[in-house]
This record gives sequence, structure tokens and C-alpha cells, in this order.
Amino acid sequence: MSIRFKIGILALVVTASVSVMALTAIFSVRNLSDEVDLLRTHQIITQLSVVKLSRDMNYLSRLSRDIMLGGDYERDIKAVNDIADKVSNHFDLLYKAADNFETKGLITKAHYDTNDWLNSTKVVLAELGKNPTEDRHKAYKEYERDITPKAMKARESFEKILQCSEKDFKGGVEVFENTMARSATAVIIVSIIAIVIIVLSFVVILRTILIEIENRRHAEEALSASDKTARALLDGIDNSTYLIDPDGIVLAINATAAKRAGKDANKLVGSCLWDFYLPSGISHKRKQMAAQVIATCRAARFEDERNGLIFDHTYYPVFNDAGAVVKIAVMSIDVTEQKKALKALEESEKRFRTLIEDAPIGISMSRDLRYTYVNRAYTTIFGFNDPSELIGTYIGDRIAPQCRSEITGLVRRCLDGGKVPFEFETIGMRKDGLRFPCYVDITRLTFDDGPMSISFTRDFTERKQAWDLMIQTEKMVMIGGLAAGMAHEINNPVGIIIQNLQNIERRLAVDSPDNQAVADGLGINLPQVGSYLDKRGIFKLLVTIRNAGERTARIVSNMLQFSRKSDSEHKLSDLPLVIERTMEMAANDYDLMKKYNFNSINFVRHFSPDLPQVKVNVTEIEQVMINILKNSAQAMSCYGTPDPEINLSAYREDQMVVVKVADNGPGMDEQTRKRIFEPFFTTKEVGFGTGLGLFVSYTLITQSHKGVFTVDSIPGNGACFTIKLPLD
Repeated sequence: MSIRFKIGILALVVTASVSVMALTAIFSVRNLSDEVDLLRTHQIITQLSVVKLSRDMNYLSRLSRDIMLGGDYERDIKAVNDIADKVSNHFDLLYKAADNFETKGLITKAHYDTNDWLNSTKVVLAELGKNPTEDRHKAYKEYERDITPKAMKARESFEKILQCSEKDFKGGVEVFENTMARSATAVIIVSIIAIVIIVLSFVVILRTILIEIENRRHAEEALSASDKTARALLDGIDNSTYLIDPDGIVLAINATAAKRAGKDANKLVGSCLWDFYLPSGISHKRKQMAAQVIATCRAARFEDERNGLIFDHTYYPVFNDAGAVVKIAVMSIDVTEQKKALKALEESEKRFRTLIEDAPIGISMSRDLRYTYVNRAYTTIFGFNDPSELIGTYIGDRIAPQCRSEITGLVRRCLDGGKVPFEFETIGMRKDGLRFPCYVDITRLTFDDGPMSISFTRDFTERKQAWDLMIQTEKMVMIGGLAAGMAHEINNPVGIIIQNLQNIERRLAVDSPDNQAVADGLGINLPQVGSYLDKRGIFKLLVTIRNAGERTARIVSNMLQFSRKSDSEHKLSDLPLVIERTMEMAANDYDLMKKYNFNSINFVRHFSPDLPQVKVNVTEIEQVMINILKNSAQAMSCYGTPDPEINLSAYREDQMVVVKVADNGPGMDEQTRKRIFEPFFTTKEVGFGTGLGLFVSYTLITQSHKGVFTVDSIPGNGACFTIKLPLD
């Protein structure tokens, strides 16, 4: 702290103390003046209002007598009403001037008594107005009897208000005198304190100034000794140091700088630093940096290259007592080797980062169970567009809830130095909430700021889907084989039943000679037997059994054809017939787990009569149609569609044959519609669907038949599946 600054502080203390004394006196006087004015104002307003009130009420009495003595009634009544308005105004002023509850209570009572006097007078005068002028004087005694007590009561109230006001004034004067005494005491105390502060400030600051002068003397002596020490230290360091003035003239230089300049240090002192450097560009840059330090009063750091060497320069400002930059201290460090090492390190880091970023496997780093780094593959696996969306988030959010605690536990164990499985399977969760199977490998790395967990993640959705699809395919092959075996086993008894039914019908025929001969031999009237069987409905029952048998035979035939191993051969086929046969197979789906019944669905057919035949794999087309019909039937059943209906249409459109299957079920939202053909995606309950039916159907249409398979749907308005097969 400089001496000038300390003197300034002393002046500030004196000024502040004197100001406080003056402000205290001014504030005290002003408060006293305000109190006196307020006290006098209240007394004057109260007294004037009571005087005017008494005067107006006395005038009221004179008006009353004037009316009783035969005066102008209309004029006097008008004057009475004016007095009532004035009385109200007087009391308003009294209320405003009142400053305590006692005075306000007296004013309220006086107001009540005055209104009683005034209202009673108005009643008497109103009655007088009904009498002849010459008879009004007769009411004088009644007036005196009723009005005079009320007038006296009101006047007494006026007197009490004046007495209370005088009392308040005297009390206020006493308060004023006490306040004045306290204010004077406060001014005296503040003045004494201010004088003491001024004296102490003088003593303390003058003492510190003397101490500082003594310290400066000792410092100058110590500085002379430290200069020698500093010179030894500067000469001993392996960096160039200079001390220059704003024009670049060297004031001091260490041994290292002189050695690099190739001259004696004593010869360099007094020369211009800018003349040391070639080419001129280096000299110009360093001169600019010196000018910047002088202008900003801040240190500047920069690098330049000279003769194949890279130097790191720092220019430090040196200030005088006034705070101006008068010198510049220069520190130059040869950082050539460090730069080469840093460049090699950066190139190595770049190669390593490229390797990590472009790695096909998802890599992430985390600390405290929150991501600190993810590569592009990891971002893509979990459905994000930018790695910044994951940085700082909780790693458990990317794991399915049922696996979350297990994974976070493994990460903690790994960070604590425990052993974790080399590679384990879990269920990840993408940004949109979709879950998928993945392999995760967790390891631990220790950095300068502590350990971190590194995880390597691989999405094996496609591998798992392929595996599940292979298993499903094997199941379908097995089911097809079982269906073929069952069809062969059913076909034999069905054939026997149909054959025997035909024999029974022939044995009951009335027009058969053989039947008639047997009946005559037994003494039976064959026409009567025929009539009995007809009336009892036996023939109808036989026809029903025969139709059921033939239907069973068709079902067996369809099962045999469906279960036959699909090959790549495509044959010209009549699509309406294929669709009809598929509907018969679907209608006989007797799985008790299903909640739908094809017999309750109304099928509407719109098949173009000139529809050409199409080359298709019949078995695959039947499989596709069965999947579509079952999905529609189950959707309408679960939704509770009152009149379920499926519209089937087939027509030609350019070089394509179009097949449409539309229902009036619940339909589906846009998100479900977009995913309806994804493998393993299903909206059914567990146990009612694998999510492969429409995926397999889509594959058969688009890959095996080179066609198009789409679906259109609006929630609440059903769904329409469209298949387009090329004629070519």
C-alpha cells in the first residue's frame, strides 16, 4: 500500500466523519421540525373544525326559531340541508386530524350526537311545514323540550373534543422536548466519536507511513544483494532471458542468451533486440508482441521457428510505481524436441482414435456408471445419431430393466478389481425403446484421474434371428411331416366311411331289383321302408354324413398339398382357386388356443373373370394367404368387431396381378404398420405368436416371387394387405 494511498484513506476518514456529524444534526433538526408542524397542524384543524361545527349548529337553532316565528319556510329548510352537508365535511376533517383512539372515540360520539340533534330538528321542521304560518309558534315549547337536551349533549361532545385536543397538544410538546434532548445527545455523541476516529486515523496512518519508509530502506539494501543472487540464478538456467525497454534496447541478458546469440553479454547490453533475428519476419513478429504487452499490460506467449529450431517466448510486463509498463522481461525456451515428441504423440493418438472410431464393434468408456466416450459403432447399435446424445447419461438406460442390475453390478465389480465373465449375453435397449440381444465384454483401465470401465458391445440380433428362424423352419418341416402322416392316416378311415355310405344308399334304393328281391323274400314292403326312412330324415342324415366325409377328404387333400416340401418350381396357377382352397384350410383351424372362428366371418369375393394365370409356387402362396387370414380373423375377434368381414379381390393391373385382403377390424397405428414385416415383431400375447408369420410371408413374396407386399391401415378402419405378382 503506497504512502499516497494511505494519505487518501486518511482524508476519506476525516471527510466521512465530518459528513456523519453533519447528517446527524440535519436529520435530528428535520425530525424535530416535522414533529412540531404535525402537532400544531392537528391542533389547529381540530379546533377550527369544532368551532365551525358549533357555529353551524347554532345557526341551525336560529333557523328553527325563524321558522316557528313565521319566516320563509322554503328558504330556511334549504339552509338546514346545507348545514347537514357542512357538518359531514367538518367531521371528515376531524377524523383525518385525529391521531389516537381516544380522540377518534370522542369524535365518533360527537358525530352521533350531532346527527341525532340534526335529524330530530329536521323531523320537527317537517311537521311545522304542515301547519299554517300563524300557528307555528305553538310548537316552540315542544321544540324546546325535545331538541334542547340533544343540542346540549352535542355541545358537551364538542367541548370534550377540544379538551382532548388540548391535552394531546400538551403531551406532544412533552414528547417533542424529550426528542429534542435525545437528538442533542446523539449529535454530541456522534461528534465525539467522529473526533476520536479522526485522531486515531491520524495516529495509525502516520505510524504506518513511518514504518513503510523504514521498510523501503531495508528493501533497497536487500535488493542490491538479491540482484547478485538473481544474476547468478539467471545465468545458471538453460533458457534465454532478457530485460528490454519498450524500444527493444537490451538492459540485461543472461549467459544462455548471449551464448545463443554468439556474442559477449556485455556487448549485447545496449543493443536492439530486434536486430538479433533473421529473417525480418521473425523480428517484426516479436516487435509486435512487445507492443501488445505494453498496450494491454498483460503477458504474451507465442512461438516462432529460427534456423530449424522452435522457441517458446513469453513477454512479461514490468511496471513502475504509477502502474505503467516501463520494461519487458523476456523468457525464451527451446522446445524443438518437445514439439517433435508432441507431434509424434498426436499422430499416434490420431491413429488410435481412428482405429477406435472406425472399429466395427461398439466401444464405450464410463465412470460412475455414466458414459464418458462412445464410438460410432456403439452410437449406431443403440439407435443414436450423435455420440453427444449418450455422453453423461446413465449406462443402465441402455440395458433392458430385467438385466440392468446384473450389468451395473458387473461394472462395479470390474472397477473394484474383481473378475467378470469374458463375454456374456444380455438385452440392450435402443433409443426408441426397442430391445435387442447383444454380447458385452467389460474390462478396466486406469488413467491419471482414476479407473474407468471399457465395454465392447456386439449386436447379434441378426445371428439370433437367423438361429431362431432355422429352429422355426425345422419346426415347420417337422409339422409338415406330421401333417402329411396324419393326413394319410385320416384318409384311410375317411375313404372307408364314404365307401360304406355309398353302399348304404344303394342298399336302401327302392328302384334297385336286388333290394326289391331281398325285401320280398323277407316279406317287407320296400316302398314303405323308404317312406319311413324319408319321414324320419334318415336319408338327410346320410347325405350330411357323406358331405362331411367328402369335406374331410378335401381337407386331407389340402393338408397333403400344403405339407408337401416346397420347391423352387413355379407353375401357372389360377389364383382364385388357390385362394378358395386356402380359405378352406384356414376355416378348419381347430386349435383350441385360438380365440376366433372363421365360420362367423363374412367373406366377400371380388375376382376378375378375365384374370390370367400366374406362375407361382402354390404352397408358398397358400402359406402367405393363411398367415394373412389368420391375422385378420384374430384381430377382429380380439377387437370384438360386431360384424366381421373379409374382402378378397384379385384383378390385373398392367403387368401385375393384384390380390387384396381387407378386413373391418381395429386396424393399426403408423408405428405398428411400419414394423409389421419385421422378424419377431408381434402384437399378440405371449404364446399366441412368434412374429415370424408375416416376415416369412414378406420374404416369400418379395424374394421368391419378385413381387410387392404392402399393408395400409388406419386405426379403427381395418387393414388392407396388398400382394402384387408379376405376370412376366
